[in-house]
Amino acid sequence: MYVSEWTYSTTTTAIASVGILINLIVIIPNFWRVRSLTPSSLVIVCLCCSDSLLLSNYLALAATHLGRGDFEYNAVVCQIQGFFITFGALWSLGLCTGLTLFRYKIIIRKISVSHQFAYGYLLGTAAFCALVAGLPFICNAGDRIYILHQTQINCTVAWFNTDITTRVVSWICLSVLLIPVSSIGFAYVRIYSEVSKVFGAYRASSVMTNDDLSGNNPRESKTVDQDGKHPEGHGPFSISVCPVKVANDTNITSENGNKISITEKGQRQPKGNKKKTRTEEEAKQVALLMQSIAIVGLFLIGWTPYLSMGVYELLTGTKAHPDYEFVAEMFVSMNDLLNPVMVMVFDDKIRRNVLQVFSCAKR
Repeated sequence: MYVSEWTYSTTTTAIASVGILINLIVIIPNFWRVRSLTPSSLVIVCLCCSDSLLLSNYLALAATHLGRGDFEYNAVVCQIQGFFITFGALWSLGLCTGLTLFRYKIIIRKISVSHQFAYGYLLGTAAFCALVAGLPFICNAGDRIYILHQTQINCTVAWFNTDITTRVVSWICLSVLLIPVSSIGFAYVRIYSEVSKVFGAYRASSVMTNDDLSGNNPRESKTVDQDGKHPEGHGPFSISVCPVKVANDTNITSENGNKISITEKGQRQPKGNKKKTRTEEEAKQVALLMQSIAIVGLFLIGWTPYLSMGVYELLTGTKAHPDYEFVAEMFVSMNDLLNPVMVMVFDDKIRRNVLQVFSCAKR
């Protein structure tokens, strides 16, 4: 075993082991409380499962090479792992697209996302990704398409192969990866525009009503009443504001189907209440959007080098340098490792479930 290949396998084994452990810390406590999760949190837990699937296959390959001290590997086993690796990669992108879709429906379309819709989306994307990942076997070309790459730690699509079947399957896989990426970009541009308008109007109303963030308002103010309970950090993003005194209620649906009634009345609020209402509501909305942006952004950063390599090999029919391929694969592995960390930081419900399990274990 050469020094470079030994380094590849050792580094992969370390990163994959830590990544699997961190993902399991998120998956296991929330698996038993899946019914209490919001649709977005449910998708995030499935994303951690997909990341674990990818890391497990990387670990199996790297640990086998280290244990044997050589790169001999069964071709049939490599094809099976190639299926799971490709399925995991495609489904991860499908789940990130789902997070974006849920945000888009709530913020732009003002439509609630039900658990039935989330379950249907998860099953539908999983079936579609499994079909795409199984195309090499359907075309009876698994031995030509799913091969052990030159870094010896990844069994996946041979992007550089020039036979017609491999190229067709490769372009299909690449299209399934790239088309949702462009859709995600479009969706977040629309979401950013909507959020900017909402908070612009929210802050403008404070100026027009002579209201400052300290809660000192000698004039009339508005109250925000919640007609339904929803997990912290998972409220709706739309906030109707108007500096004119009105007497009607506006209902907005949240991700979990609850409604929030925004009532604007001509009565004075206690000084401390207004500051708390404004800052807490704004913090909830920012945290909710930042959760999606952080997870999707991390995914795009982690997968961009590998996708670039795939496009290069597919267009030129030549292999990329082994060092670049290893770096691209490590970007993917680090994305899978850091994703559950992002989840713990931004998702209150998932974090509470994890902490609750650890607090019970200490007793």
